[in-house]
Amino acid sequence: MSTTRRLRALLRRVRRFVTAHAARLVLAVGALAGVPAVVVFPQTSPEQVALASDVYYAAGRAVLDGRPLYDAGFLYPPPVSVAFLPNALLGDTTLAYAYQIAVGVLALAAVAGLSVRLAARAGVSLGRTDRALVTAAVIASPPSVVNLVNGQVNPVLAAAVGAGALALAADREWASGAAFAAAALVKVFPALVGAWLLRQHAWRAAAAATAVGVGVLLAGLPVFGVDAYETFATTVLTGETNVATFPDGPDPTEPYATVRRQFAAVAPGLSGTQLLAASLTVFAPVVAAANRVTTTVTDRLVGLHAVLVAVLVAFPLEPFYAVLAYPTLVPLLYALDGTPRGLFLAGSLLTIAPLAFSDIALVAGLPVVPQAAGDALTAAAEALFTYIRAPTIGAYLALAACALQQHRRARGRPTAAARDPPV
Repeated sequence: MSTTRRLRALLRRVRRFVTAHAARLVLAVGALAGVPAVVVFPQTSPEQVALASDVYYAAGRAVLDGRPLYDAGFLYPPPVSVAFLPNALLGDTTLAYAYQIAVGVLALAAVAGLSVRLAARAGVSLGRTDRALVTAAVIASPPSVVNLVNGQVNPVLAAAVGAGALALAADREWASGAAFAAAALVKVFPALVGAWLLRQHAWRAAAAATAVGVGVLLAGLPVFGVDAYETFATTVLTGETNVATFPDGPDPTEPYATVRRQFAAVAPGLSGTQLLAASLTVFAPVVAAANRVTTTVTDRLVGLHAVLVAVLVAFPLEPFYAVLAYPTLVPLLYALDGTPRGLFLAGSLLTIAPLAFSDIALVAGLPVVPQAAGDALTAAAEALFTYIRAPTIGAYLALAACALQQHRRARGRPTAAARDPPV
C-alpha cells in the first residue's frame, strides 16, 4: 500500500473515531480547559475572586442589620436576599465564600445528574464513561470555574432550570413551574422561559411559575417596603439594561458575549433599552422556528435550549452564564443527529471551552512564538473579538442547529427525535 493510501486510510479511521465519539470529545475538551482556568483566572483577575459571594454576604448582613439592601451592591429582587442569610450568619466573608463554593459544586453536580436523566427521557441511555465526562465537564469547564471563583449563584439557577425541564418531562407541571420561577426570581431574564412553557401548552406549569413568582414578590413587600422595590425597578434594572452599550464602540477586552457587539458596530449610539428590544426582535423568529414541533422530549429540549441560548446573547451577559443552558446542552449533544448535530457540537465546544482575547494574547506572547507571528495573531484576534466573541459564535451555531432540527422535524424527515417516545 502506498504512503498516500495509508494516509487516507488513517484519516478515514480518525474521522470515524471523531464522529463516533464527538460528544465525548466536546465534553473532555470542556473539562480539560477548566484545569488551567482554575489556576490562571484567579491570578490574572484577582478582583473576580469572591466578587459575587461578598455581595451576597453584604446583602445578608444588610437584612440582619436592617440597613438599605441596595447600598450593598445587591442586584436581585428584595425577597431573594433572604436566601443569603446563611452566608451572613457565618459571620466572615471567607467562610461565606467557602460556603458559596460548596453550594456551587453541589448544584453543578445536580445539573450533571439532571442532564443525564433528561438524556434518558430523550431516549439516550448514557454509560459510565459518558456520565463521568458529563460530570467533569459540567463541574470543571471554564464557565463553571468562573462561577465558582466568583462565588456566583448561577449554578443553583442552572439546577433549577434542569429540575424544571425534568419535572415537565415527567408531567409534573406544578413542580416544573415552581422550579422555573425560582430561576426567574433571581436573575429575571429566565422569565422568558414562560413563553416556552406556553408553547408546550403547559398551562399549569405557566400558572405555577406566575403564582410562585408573584407570590414571593408580594410576600416581600411588608418586609422590605415599597422603596426597596422602587429602587430595584428604577435603578438596578435600568442599570443592568444599560450594561455593554459600547458607547465608544465594541471593545475586544470586554467580556460580554452578546449580540450588542454587532449592533454597536452597525448602529452605534443605541440605548440599553433599544439594544435589548432590537436583540429580542432579531432572535424571536429563530426561537419560534426552533419551537415548531413539540411532539417528543427532544423536540422540547431543542426549543428550550434555543430560548436559553437566545436569552444569553440577547442580554448583556458574560460567557460564564452559559451554565444556565447546560441542562439542555448535555442531552442534545447525544440526542441530535445529521447536520444539526454537527452544528450543535461545534457550537457547544465554543460554549463550554470559550476562547477569550486574553487567551490569544497569552499564546502570542509565549517565548517560542516569533514576535512577528505573535503580533499578527494578536492583531487578528483583536479585530475578531471586537465584533464577536467565540461563545457568541457558539450560540449562533447552536441556534442554527435547533432551527434546522425543527425544520427537518416539521417536514417529516427521519431524525433521532422522531424515535423518541412522545410526550
